[in-house]
Amino acid sequence: MDKSFLGWILILGLGFPLFGIVLGEAASRLERQQHPLAVALRQIREYVLPPLAIILVMRQLLSVAGKDSWARFVETLTWVAVIVTGISLINALLTTKKQPIKWQIHVPSLFFQVARGVVIFAIGYHIINGIWNINLTGLGSAVGIASAVIALALQDTLSNLVSGLLLLFAKPFKTGDWIELDGKQGRVIEQNWWSVTMKNPVMTFNVPNGVLSKASIINYGQRGIWKSIYASFSYDDSPGEVISALNTLTEGIDTIEAKDPALVSSYEDFSITYKLSYKVVPEKDWIVSAELKFRLYYITKRYGFTMPYPIQVQYDVDTQKGIPSRIPQVVENRQKELVTYLRSLPYFLTLNDNQIEKLSEQARFKAYGKDELIIQEGKEDEGLYIIFKGAGQAYLKDPQGNRQIVDDLELNEVFGEMAIFPGEVSPVTAIANEDVEVIVIPTDEVIEIIESNNKFASEILQYIEERKKMVRLAKGIKEDVNLRNNKNGRRVQMGR
Repeated sequence: MDKSFLGWILILGLGFPLFGIVLGEAASRLERQQHPLAVALRQIREYVLPPLAIILVMRQLLSVAGKDSWARFVETLTWVAVIVTGISLINALLTTKKQPIKWQIHVPSLFFQVARGVVIFAIGYHIINGIWNINLTGLGSAVGIASAVIALALQDTLSNLVSGLLLLFAKPFKTGDWIELDGKQGRVIEQNWWSVTMKNPVMTFNVPNGVLSKASIINYGQRGIWKSIYASFSYDDSPGEVISALNTLTEGIDTIEAKDPALVSSYEDFSITYKLSYKVVPEKDWIVSAELKFRLYYITKRYGFTMPYPIQVQYDVDTQKGIPSRIPQVVENRQKELVTYLRSLPYFLTLNDNQIEKLSEQARFKAYGKDELIIQEGKEDEGLYIIFKGAGQAYLKDPQGNRQIVDDLELNEVFGEMAIFPGEVSPVTAIANEDVEVIVIPTDEVIEIIESNNKFASEILQYIEERKKMVRLAKGIKEDVNLRNNKNGRRVQMGR
């Protein structure tokens, strides 16, 4: 017996069955792991191996000629199975989305489609020309003429196709980038042979590759982009004070990744324009922008800034000379209201009229909008705060970054007590639950009264000790279970 004949018997009798078993076991294991390669391995086992084995038997063992119609038919089936399996392998090896497996190759959607098209075209050409010996020369000439006619009819489509290929080679952007072109912005979510699909918070839209190749493209990348907000205030407001206030505008907004200090942008005829830049994920910018504009109103009110106003020209009746004059702004005097309010608070019952009036002269009202930070954990308190209107909440963050409620800040509630200890920082963050107005008494004034009034000092120190216990309780340190009840009872006792 011929050795080569015996070898083919062993290959077909033992090799193919063993190889099929190995492929089956590998596919089963990969299927349990939801591995994309499992489909391709199972198709090789079920679609490619059987017709391939038949071809080898016919040619090597039965000596059936390759030009026999049955041999051509089986070989055609084999190559069709190779097309199906090849496409599955491409689907497993290449991906147009985020790589779920490290060894997968990320490619644009157009390259993915081209790779599958090449497999189908190359094997199809081999089946027609190589197996069935069909001469494609005449067909090629007819196809060439037809192609010229089709090219004229589909020049825009072909332009998009060619432009798409050129964009893929030039790589001015990739899937996931945030880009801007002709005034439109969006994140690239897909690129195919005809267009690029972009998405922003408002809509999803397609831009043809032909249009895209002629446009000026600005690529912001996949992370946050820098945005700016502008605000104009009167020349009566000190730029140093305005800039300091604007720098607090972004505090507590977690979606802001970074920020630059506020600065003077320009000097206008009637105002000074300031600029504050921040970095944010583009999809979140409209939310952040709305929040900053919302907070800008309260900062203006809180610090008493004046909006820009024009210069009116008054004309003298006789000389007709223009005399510019500013329209004075009426400033509300709330000192009397503050004196009456401070006298009504149990905290200040031990103070005399002079001390109350001195506090009212130095204290000031500040307005905060919902969710704005009043004081911040880890930063020094500006003074002693009193809730004049609205309500808030004091909390701290545990090591896992979760909020732990320390206290609910009600009307007439005092907080910011660490201000009387120079160098100490606030252990809690206070936030407005609604529109809030607070009274801020400067640290120096509080310390002066503490040093001159023992009863007031005792009252404040007792309150500070209770707040410390509340902080320890929020941190998980066990305290007296009646602590909150004691605090509420003290509120009633103090006339709340």
